[in-house]
Amino acid sequence: MDEHFSYALYALFSFICFGEKFDERTVRNIQRVHHGFLHNFIKFNMLNVAPFLSKIVFRGLWREILKIHEDQVNVFLPIIKARQEKIKGELVVEEFKAYVDALFYMKLSSNGSKLRDEELVSMCAEFMIGGTDTTVMTWLWCMANLVKYQHVQENVFDEIKNVVEGDEEIEEEHLKRMPYLKVVVLETLRRHPIGYFILLRQKNIVYGFDS
Repeated sequence: MDEHFSYALYALFSFICFGEKFDERTVRNIQRVHHGFLHNFIKFNMLNVAPFLSKIVFRGLWREILKIHEDQVNVFLPIIKARQEKIKGELVVEEFKAYVDALFYMKLSSNGSKLRDEELVSMCAEFMIGGTDTTVMTWLWCMANLVKYQHVQENVFDEIKNVVEGDEEIEEEHLKRMPYLKVVVLETLRRHPIGYFILLRQKNIVYGFDS
């Protein structure tokens, strides 16, 4: 279940970030390079202590983090460039604005220059890091609690049936009329703070306890 949720969220956040609906191969590549960094960030923290000396003492770690960054550039940059070219060639402005679209027009306050390619890659990587795994963890805890507390699951289901008709797709306007569902999500966040569990998960991965 974790894998299915993770893929679904990466597909969604890839669309929000880059404005394109990608095939499974592209989404898997984005997921792979993202996890390459996220699952090792605790290990890389030691490089922040005396950076000049750490480049000598921890040469293997430096090569590893540079390889991960190179993988990010190889996967993200062609997508970013393709999106940039599409926007330039569009005669009609799209209603949906992807996250990266705003980055194309950003300028540094220090010198007024636009973001370089590597900076665009880093910003998109940070966006993916901030949204994907935290949302997956919230989703998993919420589903676990709905399975455990059947009466809550029934109440959520009844509310959805009362708001959404037949085969109608759930839209944002529907969610505004689902206060019970909102309470369930907020209670999930209260009982299972995401920051703690994400940190614990990464520690388990680093030290080999992840199943």
